[in-house]
Amino acid sequence: KEKPTDSEKKTLQNARHCIAKMLVTTNPSLLTISQRMGSIRPLIQLVRDHEAKDLQQFEALLSITNLASVDDETKGRIVAEKGIATLSYAMYSDHEMVRQAGTEAMINLIPHPTVMEEHFANDEKLKIWLAFALDYEENFECARAAAGGIAMASRDPRVAKTLSAMKNLDEMVNNLMGCGNLEMMHRVLVIVLNMLEQGGECKKKMISCGAVAFCSAYADSYHDGSMADSLGFSDADRGAMKVTVELAKEIVKMQK
Repeated sequence: KEKPTDSEKKTLQNARHCIAKMLVTTNPSLLTISQRMGSIRPLIQLVRDHEAKDLQQFEALLSITNLASVDDETKGRIVAEKGIATLSYAMYSDHEMVRQAGTEAMINLIPHPTVMEEHFANDEKLKIWLAFALDYEENFECARAAAGGIAMASRDPRVAKTLSAMKNLDEMVNNLMGCGNLEMMHRVLVIVLNMLEQGGECKKKMISCGAVAFCSAYADSYHDGSMADSLGFSDADRGAMKVTVELAKEIVKMQK
């Protein structure tokens, strides 16, 4: 048949959703290669399905994220099945959890060359990641994922160069460094460090936007951890703060 009936469409949708539900919690390393590779297309098709429910798409995206964590071969198959376009579509969803899951799935495709070249090194698409990262007050989980994705991708010289030319990079860096959330600070400090390591215009951008000056003041204020006592931090927060302070110190050293 060229065109499936409504009943057949529903059956296919349910079958794809069953795969998604199983793979959300399954350790993908326990699957055979054929099982991993064979599950990718139906998951991608479920995310593309305009008639699928948000929950179905969400669970399909979680499964794709899970599979993408295995190896480069699996990442390559996801890309080959038009996964980049599909995940980009999910990132524009009106549903926050679908948008977050699409963002996290895309992150797990890093550092596939096609993802880096066509997505993160593309200034128009990178603007979306910056916008997501800045939306931490409205959708923290998605913003945290987006900032983490930029942090991972900014190790690539092409992505760092594209970032350095972005008009709202200054806004993102300054807002996230001063937001007071240690998870967001950690991610933006990694971005700053990666940009400094690239040198040239990338390094100049981080200095001119005040990122290095902020890190210097931050490291001076919290270098020995004593200030954490007055802030009433939990043990977990103390550990996170120590990481941010060490990153800030490294950034200050890098610009000297």
